[in-house]
Amino acid sequence: MACICSLEGLPALPNDVPWGEFTSAMVEAAWGMEFLDLKQPDSRREAERYVCGLAFGDVSELRWVLRESGMHVVFISDLGRDLGPISLPSTLEAVNGAPERLLLWGERQGNGKYYDSRIPRLLSYPEWAPKPKASGRLAIRLRHYELREGDRVTPLFRCMRIVAVEDGDE
Repeated sequence: MACICSLEGLPALPNDVPWGEFTSAMVEAAWGMEFLDLKQPDSRREAERYVCGLAFGDVSELRWVLRESGMHVVFISDLGRDLGPISLPSTLEAVNGAPERLLLWGERQGNGKYYDSRIPRLLSYPEWAPKPKASGRLAIRLRHYELREGDRVTPLFRCMRIVAVEDGDE
């Protein structure tokens, strides 16, 4: 059974973050945003240095942001894992939902990099990511859930994996 949990007011990310469950991360700091390949152990250590991020893989997702009151962390696990008893885990129900994916920035260029006119540099995604055709796009596959608390139902989603977008499928 899937669950969601959160921790607030931490001095940093928890030591027991299951980095091995994540394949990618989008991280952000004052100097910019990066897309990290978390299959590489060095990238896992790099991700921890960012004040805001989203790490994801097929079975879980971790979101974090540094606020004035400390680090706020939200973890969703399809394996029912949590970040310890003080993380207040709640059960999630997997549901069908839309959209099925989020498009990533840029169209693939001949050199394997991605170009978007709104971004002043070429973008890179992990080497193992699917290779769309020239001028093709990448996206992140999503999984949808419902969090039920009494009569209230809150729709949620998490990121799962990078996928290629086929022509006409945008």
